[in-house]
Amino acid sequence: MNGRIDLKKAADTLKGARRVLLCTHVQPDGDAIGSLLAANALLTAMGKDTMMICESPVPENLRILQGWEEIRTPEAAEQATFDLACSLDASDLMRIGLAGGPFTACRDTLVIDHHASNTYFGQQNYVDSHVAATGNLVFRLFDALNVRITQESALYLYAAVSTDTGNFSFGQMDEEFFMQMAGLMKAGLDIAAASRVLHLCKQPAFIRLMARALNSLTFHCGGRLCEMRLRTADFSETGASRENGEGIVNHGLNILGVEMCFLATQENEGTRFNLRAVWPHDVSAIALEFGGGGHLLAAGCTIKAPLDQAADMMRARMERELNR
Repeated sequence: MNGRIDLKKAADTLKGARRVLLCTHVQPDGDAIGSLLAANALLTAMGKDTMMICESPVPENLRILQGWEEIRTPEAAEQATFDLACSLDASDLMRIGLAGGPFTACRDTLVIDHHASNTYFGQQNYVDSHVAATGNLVFRLFDALNVRITQESALYLYAAVSTDTGNFSFGQMDEEFFMQMAGLMKAGLDIAAASRVLHLCKQPAFIRLMARALNSLTFHCGGRLCEMRLRTADFSETGASRENGEGIVNHGLNILGVEMCFLATQENEGTRFNLRAVWPHDVSAIALEFGGGGHLLAAGCTIKAPLDQAADMMRARMERELNR
């Protein structure tokens, strides 16, 4: 039995807890941090005592979200006790990194996630892979628990759902999705300002790093597949951080005629891949073959091999997908 539960049971579980530990995955994105902060706001409004933890720092572009500095490292939870530990936007226990210790130490655990690859690692698992983002599930919880979404929480949830849809350009967006967006607008979301800060404005280091990636751009399969590669020197010579590499892969997919693309990034432990595709291709299955995971059209993995060797492996695998 995988402990899968529905919305009502998830809401009842949160309602019944007094002290709640909230965590999310390493190298967090907008859905991770937005969902974490929104869930914290929800529980705080209900009078709960909470603590938010994440192994990795909050990305700089998400530091416009009020309360981000309250997200602590997992060590902060080691001496505390909680009625419930809740993981948000993580598909498996390894994905939450060092937060896995305090999470599993809690007597009751709840997983809230939207990844199809979720392993149901909590005692209770509210998992729905039909929604675009974990933020959509947190929105449902606001409704189920009859808690008003404030302007601040609306920004958290916008950060979550817009990140995992490429700011409304891909993903599983349906009527419910846009009804929720209408709810965020009703709560006072300034979508134009939020979109500019979260998705359009980039740091100079990102632009310099993107130039390096685009300079490596190579096409295969008659232009249906493209790849980019980033080496350690590209980061040091441009003054860019690993965080600055996020989102670069999407520029490959937005080239006319491209159906699949990847960005290969040199890391100490091997080569990290960001994979993208357009329907009906499935990069989550490819990522899973290499020990990773993600969404149907956006996924990631790490291959423990040197950059060029690993990139050649990924290119060959994607070519098979396109030619089958």
